[in-house]
Amino acid sequence: MRRAFLILLVASACGSNSKTGGDVPIVITDAGTKYFGDVHSGNFWLGPVDFVESQWHNACAPTDVKYPALIQQLYGNYLMGLSNQLTLQSLSAGSGQLCDVCAELTANGVTITAHVITYGDETGVNDIDVSPEARSALHGDTNYTLTWRFVTCPTTAPIYYAFDGRQWSNTWFFRVWIRNARVPVAKVEYKLPGATWATADWQSDGAWQASSQDFSGGFSLRVSSIDNQTIEDALPGLNTFDPNAGIASKSNFQ
Repeated sequence: MRRAFLILLVASACGSNSKTGGDVPIVITDAGTKYFGDVHSGNFWLGPVDFVESQWHNACAPTDVKYPALIQQLYGNYLMGLSNQLTLQSLSAGSGQLCDVCAELTANGVTITAHVITYGDETGVNDIDVSPEARSALHGDTNYTLTWRFVTCPTTAPIYYAFDGRQWSNTWFFRVWIRNARVPVAKVEYKLPGATWATADWQSDGAWQASSQDFSGGFSLRVSSIDNQTIEDALPGLNTFDPNAGIASKSNFQ
């Protein structure tokens, strides 16, 4: 079965217009697009990676739960999975992860941007799995080689917080996925009213987990990106909203 573990976000880059956010070098174009890390060379294969999960479950979502319909619409059909053989490094702001990040893929004279929604297990370190639409756009009928690089996601919509509803009756515990972030997420913190910030634990399926406090009366989330931006939002209590549909943040990263 072609599904494995993603690890941590790559943290190496070069370029005359690069700067460093913590330990993560960033290259910023004149148009404001940010590139994170090295350019990788590998092959792309038809996963298949798709939202209908025609063959494989998308590992960046809860078991037996598909990506929310709104997020599917925001992401589109250019999708990818990354091999667990990819060598990745830790981030200064905490352990990063690759679920829901974007990568710019270039092959056969075509460049597209794809979202990571699952894991892959290909033979090459930098090989990736792709959706049928991404394979077609890249003309992957005869030549499967490509270059790719992490990049800001092309969205103007806010971040969405999607929760794991499988234990929704337990208001002392939650797992949340940060969907549609323009910049990869490095850390998620939570706080009850009048309390101090605590760091949520990153999980191998891309969720951030918190426990041992009663979240039924509402709480706040603070999300930090790998380039040291932060977003804070006040959320209603657990068990008062649809966990899988998600709650919109007031903003997104730049």
